Amino acid sequence: MTMHRRQAMVLLGAAAAGPAAATYDPQPDAALAAVLGEWSGTLSYRDYARPDRIETLPTRLFVSLLGPDELALYFVYDDGPGKTVYGYERLRFDFAVNTLVWTLGAVDRSTLVGRIVASATEGAMRRYVVETTKDNALSRYTFEFGPAALMMKKDEVDAAGKASNRNSYVFKRPA
Repeated sequence: MTMHRRQAMVLLGAAAAGPAAATYDPQPDAALAAVLGEWSGTLSYRDYARPDRIETLPTRLFVSLLGPDELALYFVYDDGPGKTVYGYERLRFDFAVNTLVWTLGAVDRSTLVGRIVASATEGAMRRYVVETTKDNALSRYTFEFGPAALMMKKDEVDAAGKASNRNSYVFKRPA
């Protein structure tokens, strides 16, 4: 067989194979898709220097999808006159194995891997409870995602099982 006939046969075979099957990305998780967009609210946290004192900062949040199971969070904190602070986080939920991989920071990155220990739906709100252990300390995170409200909370759990709130975010859609 000559070279031209071989090339023609290859081209003819490729054409006869039909169109390539299209590969589509999966639809986003409904609870995660519900929180896309802009939010306004507050961050309240227990002051590290004075643990009996709660600080509250006005906060804006912008949420986008990086994949069907992954959120990008962009925070803008009003930390007093003329002081704006920014935060960047990624939350990747692997619901098949009940795991959350949480990447914090843009410059000094850290990653937490947590286990989703509970999830529930109440009306349009979806709640996830995630636990992580670092340096033998248990932290419990609660996420409540809905189309009109978003809440994220961190509790530190002592050896006796008593939880104390470290921080919480409460957001609503801007008017």
